[in-house]
Amino acid sequence: MTDVSLPRINIYHLGEVTYEILREKIISKEFSPGQRLNLEAIEQQLGISRTPLKEALTRLEMEGLIKIVPRCGTYVTDPTPEEIAESFDVRRVLEVYAVELVTQRASAEDLRRLRAMVQELGSLAAAKDRDAIYPRYLELDHDFHRQLVALSGNQRLCQVHDQLNVHAQMARIRYRRSERELDVAQAEHERIMAALEANDAETAKAEMDAHLRRAKRSLLADMGSDYDQHLLEG
Repeated sequence: MTDVSLPRINIYHLGEVTYEILREKIISKEFSPGQRLNLEAIEQQLGISRTPLKEALTRLEMEGLIKIVPRCGTYVTDPTPEEIAESFDVRRVLEVYAVELVTQRASAEDLRRLRAMVQELGSLAAAKDRDAIYPRYLELDHDFHRQLVALSGNQRLCQVHDQLNVHAQMARIRYRRSERELDVAQAEHERIMAALEANDAETAKAEMDAHLRRAKRSLLADMGSDYDQHLLEG
């Protein structure tokens, strides 16, 4: 706990900012999976009272990022392969639907912004040192999918997607030092983008479905070869 640096908070929305800070520290693995959080130390470093911390912890527990065990403590969760698989399956349903809405609602400028993200992903994928670029690639890939869902215009969909995606993001950080399938992933991004630009909803949906199925299989394989093969194939 002492080696994780937390900024002091001096603004009004303490619970919200506390939540954002702790969420980022958990996702980035600065707080390790399974780690018991020292709540007193967190309060001291952030310069807050227990009330905003409790607000933040309640939200983090609802997202499945922490587990509060009465009389034992508060722990960072360690998602199982089953949980990751389930999150991917629901995320796939949401993103395929989001793609359909994007073809109906996105403006030309919206699509240009998405295209710029795909182009930057392509530049990263072309780098020789993939270990060096992987953190930025992971961040931009997350932003691309999040922006695509946001363009659906459905706020509830966006909220649920954010909650589901966080476990996959944690697992990618924990189990991978670099992405072995950047070329494959980039080709998938290109096909999704081309279908969106052509306003071809059915092709875009099929490409997104295939992209997330492949990403799920790849991540679960990284999490351990002893995982049930039928779930890897789902």
